[in-house]
Amino acid sequence: MNALSSPVPSTSPKLAAGLRAAGAVEQGVSGHTPLLLSASRRCLLVLEGAMDLFLVALDDEGNATGLRRHLFTLEAGDLALPFDGDSAIPPIGLLAVGTAGTRLLAADSPVLEHLARHGDRDLQAEIARALDSWIAGLSRAMARLVVPAPHIGARLRAAETIELAADTRLSAQEGVLWVACGDHDPLYLDSDHIARSAETLLPLHDSCWLVLPEARAIRGIDTLQALGEGHCWAGITALHAAVATILPLNLRLARVDELNRRRARNEANLASEQDALDRLAAPLTPPERRLVPETGEYPLAQACAAVAQALGHPFTYHGRAHDAEGVAPPGIDQLARANHLRVRRVLLEEDWWRADVGPFVLMTGDGTQPIAVVPGGTGGGDHLVIDPSIPGPPRRLAAKEAALLTGEAISFYAPFPDRALKGLDVGGGAFRWSRTDAVMVILLGFIGGILSLGVPIATGFLVDTVIPGHDSAKLMEMGLVLVAAATVTLGLRYAIQIAALRIEGRSGSRIQAAVMDRLLRLPMAFFKDYAAGDLAQRALIIQTIEQAISGTIIASLINGLFAMISLGLMFWYAPKLAFVALGLIALLAATTVVLGLLRVRRERAVLAATGAASAFLLQLSIGISRLRLAAAEDRAFLRWTQPYGDFLNQRFGADQITNVTALIGQAFTPLATACLFAVIYLADTAQSGIALGVVLAFLSAFGQALEGMVGLAGAAVQIAALKPAYAYAAPILMTPPEADAHKIDPGTLSGAIELSHLSFRYGPDGPTVLDDLSLTIAPGEFVALVGPSGGGKSTLLRLLLGFEAQDAGAILLDGHDLRSLDIQAVRRQFGVVLQNGRLMPGNLLDNILGANRHLSEEAAWEAARQVGLAEDIAAMPMGLRTLITDSSGALSGGQVQRLLLARAIANRPRILLLDEATSALDNRTQALVTASLNALSATRLVVAHRLSTVMEADRIVVLQDGRCREQGSYAELMAQDGLFRRLSERQLV
Repeated sequence: MNALSSPVPSTSPKLAAGLRAAGAVEQGVSGHTPLLLSASRRCLLVLEGAMDLFLVALDDEGNATGLRRHLFTLEAGDLALPFDGDSAIPPIGLLAVGTAGTRLLAADSPVLEHLARHGDRDLQAEIARALDSWIAGLSRAMARLVVPAPHIGARLRAAETIELAADTRLSAQEGVLWVACGDHDPLYLDSDHIARSAETLLPLHDSCWLVLPEARAIRGIDTLQALGEGHCWAGITALHAAVATILPLNLRLARVDELNRRRARNEANLASEQDALDRLAAPLTPPERRLVPETGEYPLAQACAAVAQALGHPFTYHGRAHDAEGVAPPGIDQLARANHLRVRRVLLEEDWWRADVGPFVLMTGDGTQPIAVVPGGTGGGDHLVIDPSIPGPPRRLAAKEAALLTGEAISFYAPFPDRALKGLDVGGGAFRWSRTDAVMVILLGFIGGILSLGVPIATGFLVDTVIPGHDSAKLMEMGLVLVAAATVTLGLRYAIQIAALRIEGRSGSRIQAAVMDRLLRLPMAFFKDYAAGDLAQRALIIQTIEQAISGTIIASLINGLFAMISLGLMFWYAPKLAFVALGLIALLAATTVVLGLLRVRRERAVLAATGAASAFLLQLSIGISRLRLAAAEDRAFLRWTQPYGDFLNQRFGADQITNVTALIGQAFTPLATACLFAVIYLADTAQSGIALGVVLAFLSAFGQALEGMVGLAGAAVQIAALKPAYAYAAPILMTPPEADAHKIDPGTLSGAIELSHLSFRYGPDGPTVLDDLSLTIAPGEFVALVGPSGGGKSTLLRLLLGFEAQDAGAILLDGHDLRSLDIQAVRRQFGVVLQNGRLMPGNLLDNILGANRHLSEEAAWEAARQVGLAEDIAAMPMGLRTLITDSSGALSGGQVQRLLLARAIANRPRILLLDEATSALDNRTQALVTASLNALSATRLVVAHRLSTVMEADRIVVLQDGRCREQGSYAELMAQDGLFRRLSERQLV
């Protein structure tokens, strides 16, 4: 084929023409005819199509062998340079595989160097762009294997000179820069020193970093300038040498990490199997032995594991936790997050051990020796201590030792399982956490049932024997026996109620904490379908379910025991009459059940009406100031009467059924007694010799059996009534939380963001909000999103936060798909201020620190100073302890925004997402805030309509109809006659 017959590619027309003029040859490449980039000094220009580059191993003859690992893709206009990987151990090469129809232009490397040296400015610009693409591809391929990415100490811009401290990680602010490193070889990617001459400029992409052993001034230049000065080729050779060393090393480390992940998974499986075996062996194992954790040699993990075991929650610890500078042991917050536990700081008050407290971890000694304290019995004053520094089983905590344990402790709360929940998952915890109390209730109930037989038996004995015989002594004895039996029965019932309260108390706080944990971990899309008041009612009903299950089952067991024992006594006295009594009891029980089921239908409507009324009342409370401004109080009251009237109507209907049930229960006892007398009379039972004492004893036992069976039927109705309650709470219980144990912890993020062909719409039939949007943001870059309303700016932030899921495309953080990452671990590294952000009720300190309770008060003051709020807070009488409400009526709009900004930056996030976060600030305050944000070295993605907010951005991205219409610096976009210029001119005077 004639080389001149092909059309010149639009991406690099001058480069293609120059190579052809120098004798370059056009050739094809495909999956069947791949090319191995070797040291043959041939460079390849992609004319059409695309070419994937794979890392391959080389055999003894220099041919590709083994598996291919994809590195990056070259598009039309990109260059592939010769690569020598023979020095690697083992030797490696880069294999080029083209897509269908891919055409290349092959030329000798000296030809490319000649064109770069003697070509005009436009030709050099095309070569510089192609070289940047090649360097970026190799750099990203190496850097993506370093997980987690470390903290970058300094970032350099083109034509900028900075003073770099020794042993500080240096990276480019954006794209590719060329730097001179002096006489000492720099450490590249914390992996290998790059050997080169002192005058050689090294290419440095924003995804990579290098470390210099000495402090020096560093200046960065772009590729076009480096090309003009003739410094590129030696630097590229040095980069290739680093790739040949670092890439195989990182691949081996990645395989080791994968092996460790598999090993950890196997260990987790073995631990699960061991837990299953332990559960089977639990009846034969002393309770103390079950609390001995096996989590390696880390004492804090051992103490936390003991507490988790006491809560019945699995606990894993793999013996490592990465921080920004290497490996450090995790703290309590990290261990809790890794095991989906919630923690709370509590203060151990005087005589705390006498109460029924839950398990906790306490730091003893100088604050570095953790111990675990767990309940050891059914009540207060009985605790076990697990001290990781002392081998052996847990020991009982003596009162003298407990008195010495003071100060702040860490209490743990276990979550619900990460799946759709059933009713027993909620209520069953009451008996899992209080097995001893549950067994005690059953045992005491059985004893009480036996004692209850004393009344009918004594009645028969008194009527048939004592009274006819005028035996005053026996009468006195029987009276004393009945008084004693009544006293013991009263004591038993009291003990049963105390045990039941203890069961409910233990489970109540844990269930409610688990419900709040569930709410906090539900996906954001869940909350769009429910009003806040309605959701609060649904959350509270879960506690009602737990109380009903624990209380109802206990009552059912006691009533059932009493009824069965009394029925047995009735059959012993008069079997035929007992069958009649059993029929009467069954009739009342059936009536109670039928009426109860009718009430259940009403209760379902009551719950729905309660939620609607509560939701509307909360909305009225939040908007009361607006109602008064609009003088709409009367209309609001009239509107409120509708949901509340529906609630009253449904509640009245349910109460009517309850009253009818109670009336029937009250009237049935005398009617049933009369019926039994009638049966005795009609059956001529009295003439057959049945004694009066037997009749009275039978009637006494019948009354007890009737009461017990009615209670049992009522309990059955209450259990049936839980069905609508469970259905009402089902959205919370059935929705899986967004955190998944199989998601990856991203480690410390560098701030690199890549949006790849992102598309999104809010509903299947809704308009497209984001349409095939692609965008790459370098670590530490300040990117402003501007454009007309509805262009997708705020939606893009919601996608980055994981509030919504894209329909197509991918969001990559440090090269990792956001969908594969633990979204909560990602959000902890974000600082966020969204539109209409609200404060939390509480004080200013709580609002600034937020969830970052590990930060000190000084950190809150520093954040306030950075946003220009410190002077305002200092002028308040209570300073950071000043109380505010969520309506923030005591603060101005600007103060609220600065407070939200202080919260966003308090934890020094890696990525800042700001949506109209400075719209209420004056220019002076905004300049102060901007300077403070610049000092954070965080990636900033800012949505703003205010021109002064975006003028200093590194890059402005103009979004319209979900597409990127323009991007560039402020000066570049203002020089164009485009959308941004037209939007800006509206604000220019």
